[in-house]
Amino acid sequence: MDHFTLSLAVGVVVGALDVIPMIFQRLPARSCFSAFFIFFFAAVIVFYSDLPYLPWWADGMGVTLMLMIPVLFTFSGKERKAIPVVLFNALLFGFLISVAERYLA
Repeated sequence: MDHFTLSLAVGVVVGALDVIPMIFQRLPARSCFSAFFIFFFAAVIVFYSDLPYLPWWADGMGVTLMLMIPVLFTFSGKERKAIPVVLFNALLFGFLISVAERYLA
């Protein structure tokens, strides 16, 4: 499996891991698609980038946090309780993307 295909596969897996609990909570499809594509594209970006001054395991966390900032601004109104969960998911799944990039690629 080449590098790009592996990044897409990791993105699909991580996006699905994030969306499955959202589906069981009956959240809107728009929110599920948004979360899926953020992690899908984050995996591709992590596989093809190297952030300066960060160790390999923090690259994914940095990229996913940067991609989640606009989402956090949308949650700052009525859904403030979701902000810690979104931050935790970004850090956890970003770390998992970094581990996959380090050990599978």
